[in-house]
Amino acid sequence: MPETPETAKEAPETFTDPPSAAASPDTTGTPPWPPAPAAPRPEGRPFPPTWALLLIVIGVLLIIAAAVGTLLSNQRAQPTGGAEPQVVEKLATFSSPPQLPEGLVTLQENGNPLPTAMPLNLRLRDQEFTITAVTMEDHRWPVPETVDHQMVWIYGTVINYVVGVPYSQTNESLLGGLDSASRITMTLSTGVQLIFGNPQARRLPADDLSALSQERPGLTLVLLGSPTTDRLIIQARYLPEEGTTTGNAQKVGAVQVSVKDSGVISADAGDGLRRFIVEYEVTNAGTAQLDPNLFDMVLEDGLGQRYALNPETSAMGKAGPLLTLIPAGTAAAGSAGYQVPADLTPPLTWIFRADPTSGEAARFSLPYQPPAPAPGQPQVELSAAFVDSRRDLIVINGVIRNVGESALPVTLDNVKLTSSMGPEVLQAASPALPWTVQPGGQQLFELQFTRPTDVESVLLEVWGFTFQIEGLP
Repeated sequence: MPETPETAKEAPETFTDPPSAAASPDTTGTPPWPPAPAAPRPEGRPFPPTWALLLIVIGVLLIIAAAVGTLLSNQRAQPTGGAEPQVVEKLATFSSPPQLPEGLVTLQENGNPLPTAMPLNLRLRDQEFTITAVTMEDHRWPVPETVDHQMVWIYGTVINYVVGVPYSQTNESLLGGLDSASRITMTLSTGVQLIFGNPQARRLPADDLSALSQERPGLTLVLLGSPTTDRLIIQARYLPEEGTTTGNAQKVGAVQVSVKDSGVISADAGDGLRRFIVEYEVTNAGTAQLDPNLFDMVLEDGLGQRYALNPETSAMGKAGPLLTLIPAGTAAAGSAGYQVPADLTPPLTWIFRADPTSGEAARFSLPYQPPAPAPGQPQVELSAAFVDSRRDLIVINGVIRNVGESALPVTLDNVKLTSSMGPEVLQAASPALPWTVQPGGQQLFELQFTRPTDVESVLLEVWGFTFQIEGLP
């Protein structure tokens, strides 16, 4: 039956995929079978791009980090298990005196360690305290279990003695009751007593260590274990003038020593240094000969600076250096000389040891007043001198320098101009007189004098310096 449009309409052909371009051509003339319908593909969701996935991962990580940080912060801010935050006191108690580490060196001289005289007790407002030497470990203050009349000294603090006072209401009241007239006496292991005065009280945070510095001689008392957040600090000034003084004999081992005289001598040591001499006398109280060459004698100023013996200066003393052996039971005199700065700071202390390896020492407070500065010393130079014919004046320019140690005053009486006709009148001075030239300073000046008639030369005098000016028209 021939194909008609109606029959074609009844059997429409449906193609789900286009025919393959690679299909072989039909050589038989038979119409090809229609391809089989493809299985329906499920409807899929759109897949996000890679950059979007990366943003999502980064966002998740940020959220997790913020949550962990908040959790840790809350744990630090709040006590766990209902416990209250605790304050750690930097104190360590001991029932018996702690052993000091071996080999501790506090002072050295010429590279050799010097023995340390340790504080044994301290007297404060009629109260006597026993002092124990301790060392700080991890910034912790060792304190005795029994606080009654006990103190601790930080080993090695020998310029500014640092002493800890265990807290009690009695000790706090005792320290708080000190005034400027109070005196504190510390006794060293050598028997020497150090006097401190003018105590000043203040409160500092527990971690503030500025009061413990070793820059100036003194005493610092620290109240330890106070319930307050800060600490009571007492600082007192060293008063050597109230301790052992010149003339009082002291015994050091088998040697009895006394100071007979001391002071600055006129001989200049150069480089701004002065010569200071101590005249002393020693008595050999032992049974064997005494070698004075072993004596250790140093001078200490008010800043804690120490000065060693200077043989050249010692030879300028009255007795001279003591060099010969001293038999038992005899006395000998000697001179100890030192080179000191011109601005030496009092008070001065002379420290004597019969043997540099011994911890025993005698300390003498020496009377000393810094010498008055030398007067001003002028130097005058002229730079120009000419005649001002229009005003009929003699004009002189120059400079005056002060090479002395005190201010140099320059007044009208220090400036004169004379001729064969007599003194001339000073019409003007620039700057106006009087002048004050400080030590090491200078002053430029101009002087205008009345011009004398029929005179060819004049004589200028400024502070004793004279200049002859000739050839006047």
